[in-house]
Amino acid sequence: MSAITPNDGPVAVTGCSGFTGAHMVRELVIHGYEVRACIRDASSWRGQDCVQYLQRLPRVEIVDGCDLFSTGSYHDAFAGCVGVFHTAAVLGNSADGKSQPKGSGDVSQDIYDGGMVGTQNVLDAINDSNSVNRLVYTSSMAAVSGAKGATVGAGYEWSETDWSSDGVAPERWQSPQNSYARSKVDTEHLINAEADASDGKWDCVTMNPAMICGPILFKAQVGQWIEQIGRLAGGLEPTWPSRYDMYYNIIDVRDLVKAHRLVAESDVDHKSTHGGNRYLMHGCGGKSSLRFSTEVGGHIQRMFPSIKIGQPKTVTSKGEPITLPEPKIVNDCRKAKLVLGATTRPVEETIRDVVESSFELGIVEPQFK
Repeated sequence: MSAITPNDGPVAVTGCSGFTGAHMVRELVIHGYEVRACIRDASSWRGQDCVQYLQRLPRVEIVDGCDLFSTGSYHDAFAGCVGVFHTAAVLGNSADGKSQPKGSGDVSQDIYDGGMVGTQNVLDAINDSNSVNRLVYTSSMAAVSGAKGATVGAGYEWSETDWSSDGVAPERWQSPQNSYARSKVDTEHLINAEADASDGKWDCVTMNPAMICGPILFKAQVGQWIEQIGRLAGGLEPTWPSRYDMYYNIIDVRDLVKAHRLVAESDVDHKSTHGGNRYLMHGCGGKSSLRFSTEVGGHIQRMFPSIKIGQPKTVTSKGEPITLPEPKIVNDCRKAKLVLGATTRPVEETIRDVVESSFELGIVEPQFK
């Protein structure tokens, strides 16, 4: 087995200016690891904000210039490391044609290449290191459910055997709106093939989280789901992926990175478990889906009764009410709990900590009644 411990040597984390990446570094140093924290550009405002935070943590070496789109940029960072936590990705809100200076400028292509091209660069650095024993890759529920969700019946519970490409027409699967899901599916297959080709030098395990939420460590982390919860607490309507009401399926980032660490340290033969070397992380606190306008907003209002709560749009631009049928799919990180001893905290705690950290860092300002 390729299990690692803090005594074996340093580990590297990619994407450390991101939400999951910085929390991953924090989790690892708290448990005694020496960490190489990989960031793309320490001189950018995001990089500077990230560096200021990481410099406060013990046993962290910051490695600048690690770009998913730059061949060879991870080699120095991984040299001598025993494990790699690959959390870096190009997300929908960070692929605007400008945020990836070495990308193509095409949003869907950069999202896809951020997975495939970027991860190939990571894999090349792992193979070059001759020291890495285990890669833990942060995939997504998008690789599990995605377009497949419309084809399953009520009460269906996602498991590690599901792939979002299953049964989806090729023309639909190849469409730009599926670029993120395709990236995650194809990247999972890529790392599995490379690990097999290493002849036992290193292995890989994949984590598949849903909507990652939790406390914000520094301003540059804000993006996607946590930003929208903060906007609701600031009396504003959401902006991404749209202004409209939807269901949230939350996993707390602290529970997620703990599971990453546990899977890295586990001597279980992950490939022989149900669904192979994948672990779904979703359904925080046993709650599969929460309606943003009522359940997420309701939790915020109960915990912060003196503030005004924003609302997503529940009526279309044509004046038609938005209908959101009750979710028919069940989410629970059952395998991670049974095999790894993973835990999930109450979703109310996660929402509270998003709001409090958003206020503390001045990301949003509460509007009082």
